[in-house]
Amino acid sequence: MQEPAIFRVVSGDGEVHAEKLTSTAAYAMATFLVTNRNLPGIRTELMDAPEQSAAPVAAPHIVAAATPLPDIEPGKERDALREAIEAQLDASARLDAANQAVERASAFVAARQSELDAMTAAHKSEIEASGANLAEALKSGGASFDASRVIDRGPVLDAEVRRDTAKAALEQLVAEQTESDAAYKAAETAVRLAVMAVKRADVEAMVKRLEDVKAEFTALATAIDAAQYSDVPATFSGQQAMRIEIPSPDTAAKVWHRYSAALRDDPEAAREDFA
Repeated sequence: MQEPAIFRVVSGDGEVHAEKLTSTAAYAMATFLVTNRNLPGIRTELMDAPEQSAAPVAAPHIVAAATPLPDIEPGKERDALREAIEAQLDASARLDAANQAVERASAFVAARQSELDAMTAAHKSEIEASGANLAEALKSGGASFDASRVIDRGPVLDAEVRRDTAKAALEQLVAEQTESDAAYKAAETAVRLAVMAVKRADVEAMVKRLEDVKAEFTALATAIDAAQYSDVPATFSGQQAMRIEIPSPDTAAKVWHRYSAALRDDPEAAREDFA
């Protein structure tokens, strides 16, 4: 279950240094401030309790972590996505063709069934008429050859064969449609996983950048904070520069969503274009 982000970090003078944090993140922030900033009275506390969801939902990062990605050579993620998109477009075209073929075959079966129904009805009417003639002949004392003639069932049998042949074709096309649908779904999954691989590669690059920025920030913040012990008074701008506030991820998450949608059409899309 996802840990709720309902904590904030507050100093002894009531200043809020960070909020909307999980308990783990809040503790880490408080430890950093105590160790590196020597701020008095640092504490973590609960914010207003969030509304409870009607049903438990798996945390997005848990779902993503549990999703295995294809084996892609590092640095080749966009190439893999490009290939997956091409395969998906081909599978989509094949599925469309299969759907159209099934639609045409269904209409053909319906036409052959109508033809058979008409032939069967005509054959039945012919039998009934022949039976009426035979009945009249029998009333008059005998039956002639013409009144009891054999009625040809050949047209009905031919119509049945045409109907059954159409059904066999339909069954084959439906089987091919099922295979095409499965192939399309597999291609869709491949595209989704390739998009995830591209985004994970992006994040790995961001993490490396962040590590460098974090090291530089820590060095600068320590030097600025320590300057007050060497006849350099602390300034408001300096204090503000050393504050770290983690904003709500809602806006950034929307950027990722727009970026994800764009990657499905363009493997060269860049997240920065949607910020």
